[in-house]
Amino acid sequence: MLAGLLLGAHADGIDVVVADAVPAAAAAGAAESGGRVGSAAEAAACALVVLAVKPKDAGDALALLAPSAGPDTTVLSVVAGWDTARLAAAAPQVRIVRTMPNLAVRFGAGLVAVAVEGLDPILRDRLVARLDPLGEVVALPESLFPAATALAGSGPGLLALIIEAFEDGGVASGLTREQSRAMARAVLAGTAALLADDDADPAQLRQQVSSPAGTTIAGLMVLERGSVRAHVADAIVAAARRAAEL
Repeated sequence: MLAGLLLGAHADGIDVVVADAVPAAAAAGAAESGGRVGSAAEAAACALVVLAVKPKDAGDALALLAPSAGPDTTVLSVVAGWDTARLAAAAPQVRIVRTMPNLAVRFGAGLVAVAVEGLDPILRDRLVARLDPLGEVVALPESLFPAATALAGSGPGLLALIIEAFEDGGVASGLTREQSRAMARAVLAGTAALLADDDADPAQLRQQVSSPAGTTIAGLMVLERGSVRAHVADAIVAAARRAAEL
């Protein structure tokens, strides 16, 4: 997320402080971002603090931040399962903004869900502008964050499994592993480009490439007999349910 935030023009001259319980992780983050390793107190003194820890560590991290943070500090949380009320209870003196990004924000091609309920409109607009270099920014009511966590946060992992299956199928059909991986990646990138327009419909794209008695329809019939569509949808629902339980 730090790499994505530094893609924007607003990053010029910014002072980046990286704090982590694992010294090697802090050093790597600082080296990549051109920032410096600092303590939690130094990080909390920044105007924008990105809280990126596991849910089990969020309470301890906020306790470390709280003494040095103030009313002008904005904490951008990416912690799964911790809603705004819970975050605010742990650090009542700061402004809390809950987000859910995915890994592609590193390249400016990701998705960031943002809970904007109750935010000052000026702060909201500034925040959305700051997040814009990360990719698609979607404002959502916080009640939908379990679904956003499943689709945006877990989605790359689920999609990676499908692309892995593409790769295996290509190898089983005679391609080398390298050839199949390159082609699977190209198919993923090309399909994403075809669906990038706001009016693009996955069902319509599927129909466009399904010639009568052709190769695509033969493959689709296998997927439909295996209820792949239903299983993928169920996987998103299961991930959303788990996100709500955290």
